[in-house]
Amino acid sequence: MKLKKIFAVLGMTMAISAATVFAADNMWQYNKYTAIDMNSAKVTFDVGRTILTFKTVETSGDTTDYCTYVYNVDDQTIQLKEMVTKTKRSKYKSSFYPESIKDGNAVIKARARMANEVLQKVELKQN
Repeated sequence: MKLKKIFAVLGMTMAISAATVFAADNMWQYNKYTAIDMNSAKVTFDVGRTILTFKTVETSGDTTDYCTYVYNVDDQTIQLKEMVTKTKRSKYKSSFYPESIKDGNAVIKARARMANEVLQKVELKQN
């Protein structure tokens, strides 16, 4: 009986560690604070427009943001569609409207550069 439990625990441990390694292989460390889940990066076409969606994990101090971005390549807009912020004491969600890359501030332009790099990686993978 104890041997079955040991093997069950061993099997579960191996499965969890294999899943963790597999997930880590699909995370691209974009910079010191931002990791991008490349499995989430998808290009779709909506009424003739190219749309890229992808998810990131952004950390700063004790705060972690789980973000979903929508980049409209043709309209040159980027949207932080959903951001779940977790701190030691709280968790909350927020979202933002699409912002023009041309008229946007430095943060918007940096997000657009990140989205372009993700798009390039997705296109390379598809070819």
